Amino acid sequence: MKRLIVVVFISLMCLINTIASAGTVISPKETQMINEFNLPIPNENRNIRLRFSQPQKTSKKPPQLVIIATGLYSYMDKESQKLLAKSYQKAGFATLQFNFMAHGKDKNKSDGDMQNVTVSSGIKDLKAVWDYAKQNLSHKVNTDDIIIAANSYGAIVSLIALEQKIISPESMILVAPFSLRQLKSWCLPFKLFAMLMPNLVVKMLKIPVHPALIRDLLRYHRNAISTKNLLGRTAIHFFVGADDKIASGTEIKKWCEQFNSQQPDNIPFVDNVQAHYKIYKDVPHFNIPVIVDKDIRKRSIDFIKKTHDIRS
Repeated sequence: MKRLIVVVFISLMCLINTIASAGTVISPKETQMINEFNLPIPNENRNIRLRFSQPQKTSKKPPQLVIIATGLYSYMDKESQKLLAKSYQKAGFATLQFNFMAHGKDKNKSDGDMQNVTVSSGIKDLKAVWDYAKQNLSHKVNTDDIIIAANSYGAIVSLIALEQKIISPESMILVAPFSLRQLKSWCLPFKLFAMLMPNLVVKMLKIPVHPALIRDLLRYHRNAISTKNLLGRTAIHFFVGADDKIASGTEIKKWCEQFNSQQPDNIPFVDNVQAHYKIYKDVPHFNIPVIVDKDIRKRSIDFIKKTHDIRS
């Protein structure tokens, strides 16, 4: 009799466990796919490090992809960059992070010497990442409507790449991009001095960059970013600090006003404006990703989703 009771009890426990297990199968725990790898830069003997991450939640439609371009001396393993990527992933976006030439730490350090980092090298890196996404990720994400989210150095690199039609994103989030128009305001003798003796210019202006980057910026300033060349489908949102001495809020505002006066009428934009901007008071250049990062992330995701929705 006792043996029968034990058998019945065990049978009941097994049945309860089976029912509970069946409930778990109906709602399986989602896993997030993350891949890290080297990406060769065409025609150069170097690689950069990439990290591709799927969104934390799956959906029936392929997710949009956000390519994240960091500022100078920043890298994808930095806490602020991890937080940025996770914010996009939680919002349903896949992300493609990368370290520019010579940026990063340990196993995720990209090849190269920091002294050779220029706008031109950054454009090559971004183009390689863009081409990789287009050629290799179309079966995983929506590669027709890619988003660029960039800060400082990465922002000016992205803007020039857009102007040169190297990339064609649906929308761009540009935080504190270096203003080429500020370089245009330098008097000719100072520009020549900067070209010949960039080391002294770096010390005078207290800008933590290498001379090669100063020279390269001066080359690009001759054809300061043309609003005419940027007109098209890409919606742009700038975020800049009012006290930013590197990315001028005043210049960004003027640039956007000029840009919007020429925008195409046949392409839908949020609030019917192609170039948006947000200027934060009392925020210097190097602190903008820290002081107002939460607000920027929220506004960025809202802007990206609205832009995509009005075109879907």
